[in-house]
Amino acid sequence: MSSKKNITKLLFDKYYQNLCYFAYTLLGDKVLSEDFVQDAFCSLNDNLETLVPNEKVYKGFLYTAVKNKILNYHRRSKVELKYHKLKPFDELLDLDFDNAIIKSETISEINALIEKLPNACQQIFKLYYLEGFSTKEVAAELNLSVNTIKTQKLRGIRYIQSNLNPEYFALFLFVIK
Repeated sequence: MSSKKNITKLLFDKYYQNLCYFAYTLLGDKVLSEDFVQDAFCSLNDNLETLVPNEKVYKGFLYTAVKNKILNYHRRSKVELKYHKLKPFDELLDLDFDNAIIKSETISEINALIEKLPNACQQIFKLYYLEGFSTKEVAAELNLSVNTIKTQKLRGIRYIQSNLNPEYFALFLFVIK
């Protein structure tokens, strides 16, 4: 595999989900978000040799490319929106890109912490907080007592709270509700 393809693949593996989430928070459309992110990676691959070889530069390029694709999409949709009497384009310019990036990065950090939980705690945490199972449903699914589920949920929350940047913990609580 060439060096260029290798770099692109490493970046894709590391940032694809975050970028999709970033785009989704601004668009509300999963398929369109994935398309824009894939386009951003194609653009990165095409411009890789002209960029300073630095991961932060690549990451910034990707977020900017996705942001620009979203803005271009809204600009192209302006005529349709006008005819369908939806939001005026001016409102679309108020999309909160900075908060979407922060939220995307926070979710990434939370996912990394969840992956560090012990397997049983991780499984319970994912079923309850990410998949929306009730405590009783998790207990039935895993053939464990309700008290075990409650204890493991508490351990998971405490672990994430103690290891997550305090500024992100409020967002974490918002996301899991």
